[in-house]
Amino acid sequence: MPRIRCRALPTLQAPVSIQTPMTRISQFTPQTTSTPSFLSSRPFSSLLSTPTRFQPSQTLTTPITSSVSSLLAQKPFQARSFSASASLGVRRVTYNPSRRVQKRRHGFLARNKAQKGRLTLTRRRVKGRKAMSW
Repeated sequence: MPRIRCRALPTLQAPVSIQTPMTRISQFTPQTTSTPSFLSSRPFSSLLSTPTRFQPSQTLTTPITSSVSSLLAQKPFQARSFSASASLGVRRVTYNPSRRVQKRRHGFLARNKAQKGRLTLTRRRVKGRKAMSW
């Protein structure tokens, strides 16, 4: 039966023994197969995102009680009267087409605002298009 290896999991070598004056400690040493060092110290879920170097956070050195007390001292959660995603300029992920949105993105006025859009209108005008844009 062939041996199957997974690149994400470290393979184990034979036990290495370390001699100390009092005791003899036997331990396994992990050996990763061609995994970069900055990826091996990251949790599995973050491996799916873009690779970044691991940086230990400073919250590990601060006591837990001070961080909890600072969180309790902050203002309570406030509901917003506007869409936070709209203010951040995030594209809509739901497919809900409308002519208003189509004209806002691809219409004549939208083409007139940008230089590339004006070039598109000029190109269509020279070609003899009946409709310049939506």
